[in-house]
Amino acid sequence: MHLHGHHVLVVSRNGKAVKTPWWVDILDVGANERYDVVFRASNTGIWMLHCHNLPHAAGGLVTHLTYEGLATPFRVGGHAHNHPE
Repeated sequence: MHLHGHHVLVVSRNGKAVKTPWWVDILDVGANERYDVVFRASNTGIWMLHCHNLPHAAGGLVTHLTYEGLATPFRVGGHAHNHPE
């Protein structure tokens, strides 16, 4: 998983606290794994969070982190001719 615009601090894996938390910008999450992460929300914007496994991303494993009060005029398929798979 990759959150644009931020680094995350890994604090637990599969419900158990990690002995030494570590900072990452990409985290390899295996099947049936769960990580708890924290990050400083200090980079205002609209940021993509997605899987780097492209078939997963194409299947919908994509979302956005949006800071309160922000909006975008962009629409999928609009004048930018962006047509995701």
